Amino acid sequence: MVYRYNSRDGSVLRNAPRKFRSHSILVHILISKQIVTRALLDKSNYTDSVTQSPYFAGIISGSIVWFTYAWLTRLIHLTESHPFIHLTLAITIGLCAYNFFRAICLDPGSCPKPSNDAELKSIIEELASQGRLNGQTFCIQCMARKPLRSKHCRICNRCVARHDHHCPWVWNCIGVNNHRQFLVFVMTLVLGIILFDYLTFEYFSTIPIPTDPASISPSCILPTSLCAITAYDTFLFSVAAWSTLQLSWTLVLLVTQLWQVARQMTTFEVSNLGRYGFMGGRGGASLHGQMGHQHRHLPSEDSAEGAIGGAHPHRHSHGMCAGCGSGFLMSILGFDRFTKGKAADGLARAAKAPNPFDLGLIGNCKDFWSRGQELGVEYERLYDVPLEGFAEAKRRREESEDLHVNDGGRKSLRNKLFMGLGLGRSSRAGYEPLSQV
Repeated sequence: MVYRYNSRDGSVLRNAPRKFRSHSILVHILISKQIVTRALLDKSNYTDSVTQSPYFAGIISGSIVWFTYAWLTRLIHLTESHPFIHLTLAITIGLCAYNFFRAICLDPGSCPKPSNDAELKSIIEELASQGRLNGQTFCIQCMARKPLRSKHCRICNRCVARHDHHCPWVWNCIGVNNHRQFLVFVMTLVLGIILFDYLTFEYFSTIPIPTDPASISPSCILPTSLCAITAYDTFLFSVAAWSTLQLSWTLVLLVTQLWQVARQMTTFEVSNLGRYGFMGGRGGASLHGQMGHQHRHLPSEDSAEGAIGGAHPHRHSHGMCAGCGSGFLMSILGFDRFTKGKAADGLARAAKAPNPFDLGLIGNCKDFWSRGQELGVEYERLYDVPLEGFAEAKRRREESEDLHVNDGGRKSLRNKLFMGLGLGRSSRAGYEPLSQV
């Protein structure tokens, strides 16, 4: 049958000469290219829409399902000589899936907002009287006071206590309430992939795989042994290859997260060290500068904290990955916070930078798993750094609590929140530039 090309809308009609067929195909290819490049791959549109959707969380969910299916239908029956590894892998899969969905469902640690206008007015007047009404202490999007180590996530549209980063893979922010679940998820994911790859290697090593060229596809570009393996069990080989690919970046993520936990720091704070030289970012950020948060052309959510100069903080990417076509991939994996602009210097500075929250390796790990109990703080209401330090402030607070136990045996609310509300002597000098606090 012969078709005719319609030049108005690019459609193909019947009874057209053959020479128009290739022209119509070319037009459709060009139109498709324009749609992909302008609509789908445009960073300002595509990155935001994808990170706000459960797309990447769905990829992780599907990967766990196929991973478990391949293990149950193939490996568990033909590698029976490794019962301990199978038991460990079963526990690992269960913990990985549980903590993955917990990281999605848990509130990451939303910061409290004023309950009424009178409370909001009181907060603004207090900060203004102290000369501290700025973008570091007050969030103009939430109209609420910002605790230390918190950040307003423009994707979730809320301030998150001890904000680490927004992770599209778990479709949620990572904050004080779900950071533990996220870390366990990454740890078990890495361990599970390593165990799965080992069992896959044992599986292909113990079964006889035919290497007859007749059973191998001539289009296979891999070495002969790998071509024979893919021809024997394409599904298992594909799952193992996909899992190993994920291992490359999850291993880097795991090492980075463990190092930050040991240093009592978050991804956001390491990035601030690279940009501004202080964990808390640039002190004295004006409220006027926060209006730059609203512009959708900003490169990422982290630029919200850097929009200090005015209402139109146009930024350009000059990081180590700028221009190499990997910006979107680095953004999705969460590595752009270390590779974008001056943020790349954050990891180098973090080892020597002053950190008022640092309690040493053991103390930092305890504080991470106890969500602030080691420091004696509630991160959702932590507004100042005590002049005497957190350890001494905690000791004094405990002594004060022992002296103010009421008749019912319940501790005074005022003393319980002494640290969190920033009562008494306090300073943010160890967290931000002293001259701008």
